[in-house]
Amino acid sequence: MPTLPLNNTTIAYDDYGQGEPLLLIHGIFVSRATWHLQIDNFARKHRVITCDLRGHGESSVSSDPYSVALFASDMIALLDALGLERVACCGHSFGGMVAQELALSYRDRVNKLILVESSYGFSSTPWEAGLTTIIHTCFNQLLRPEDRVKLVAGYFGMLSGQVETYIEAQGKQHLQNVANFQNILQASLSFNSRWRLHQLACPTLLLLGQYFHVPWIHFHTYEMLWRIRQARLKYISQAGHVLNWDNPAEFNQTITHFLTAENGRN
Repeated sequence: MPTLPLNNTTIAYDDYGQGEPLLLIHGIFVSRATWHLQIDNFARKHRVITCDLRGHGESSVSSDPYSVALFASDMIALLDALGLERVACCGHSFGGMVAQELALSYRDRVNKLILVESSYGFSSTPWEAGLTTIIHTCFNQLLRPEDRVKLVAGYFGMLSGQVETYIEAQGKQHLQNVANFQNILQASLSFNSRWRLHQLACPTLLLLGQYFHVPWIHFHTYEMLWRIRQARLKYISQAGHVLNWDNPAEFNQTITHFLTAENGRN
């Protein structure tokens, strides 16, 4: 497992294959193992980079206040260290927020963008911010942390037992460091790209699972389709939020088609 000391932390990463580079960014409270069903497929034609975000997986924890902008700067430092000028970037859920920040703040570094079951953030309007606060407060008051992890894992894993096992194991690992857990959570809740989405200039693929595991992600994605100039939307059948595990064959084929099509159009 290679690691790099970057930005006051150490990032664990893997580097596969050769060809046009593809950066894969995992979701919240999990790790780069999220992409194990994608690596062999994408590495046939691409140089595939996976990493654990700061405070996740095998990357180190830092005391800095986390933010999506900080995670994005970590990704740029990693690309610099690997000598990669421009990449296609794919982010799942929270990883899609980091991918958006990359494409917005470092426009010359991202040539294609793939946002998988992602969101522009949950604080773009007062009512959304208030609703998010109420949901999290109630959730935290009613359930122990271990029970919350188990409930979330069971919900997202209803289509795949492997997903449930993976999310529960990863969630329990993060609960061992409560300060880091809260730091990550705060970063996710404070992100808001809604009013900047029109600035995204690269071809963008929005992916949703067929089933509404997280309804507001679908609503956000529809708005993202309208706001992002070169965006198109695809659904992955027989899949929920963790669509790259629920239906990896269709997920991989859809992304491969997007990456190999001229200008990201197909």
